[in-house]
Amino acid sequence: MAHTPNPIYAPPVAATEQVSPENISGTYGPFRKNGTLKNLLVSLLVLDAMLIIFNDGVINFMDMRQYESADYLVSETSSQLDSIVLYSAWGKMGLSIILIIVFAIWINRSCKNAWLLDPPRMTITPAWSVGYYFIPILLLWKPYVAMKQIRSASYGKDHALKAVLPLWWTLWIISMLIDNVSTRMLQDPETVDDYLTGCKLVLVATPINVILNYLAIALVTGITLAQQRRLINWHQ
Repeated sequence: MAHTPNPIYAPPVAATEQVSPENISGTYGPFRKNGTLKNLLVSLLVLDAMLIIFNDGVINFMDMRQYESADYLVSETSSQLDSIVLYSAWGKMGLSIILIIVFAIWINRSCKNAWLLDPPRMTITPAWSVGYYFIPILLLWKPYVAMKQIRSASYGKDHALKAVLPLWWTLWIISMLIDNVSTRMLQDPETVDDYLTGCKLVLVATPINVILNYLAIALVTGITLAQQRRLINWHQ
């Protein structure tokens, strides 16, 4: 007797294996979730901007007025403001070190993600994306090239953040140059006028550095979110 197939029954079909975004791996390993790191970095940048206004703006201006006083220049004892200037400078330096470390970690992890998301757009390795910041001459443009590649690979296009990125880098170069000159003048002034000139340069750099921090926030936030969105859309 011939077997009649059950029209209601259908043979089982092998399930298609779904690849989770968390399991995706590229040239430099799996995708790094940078959401928490982004929040930490943004918080540090905001705090740093506040300290810039307080230290380089308010305290620095008060220090200038102090050095313009004839009574202070002939005094043999340190003033209370001198102690405030010293301690605030140490505090700012400590925060700057932490900020540099966290920012370097974010750049490295974001570069690794960029190599995973869009390898053809990448030529600079994660190690060099950080290392170029510490090499004389090359630090003037190579970190910018690395950040442009990370931006393009993260967004999948070259014109994202087209105003933020070049402005951020331009202000970074200006800030670095002013900082180098003012630091020399403040640490080893030959005259009181040299010291006051150094203080004035710090005042000039204050709004530049505050704007620079908020541009960095826009950059970090934009790239981090773009990488998360692209990974999700890529595997939907």
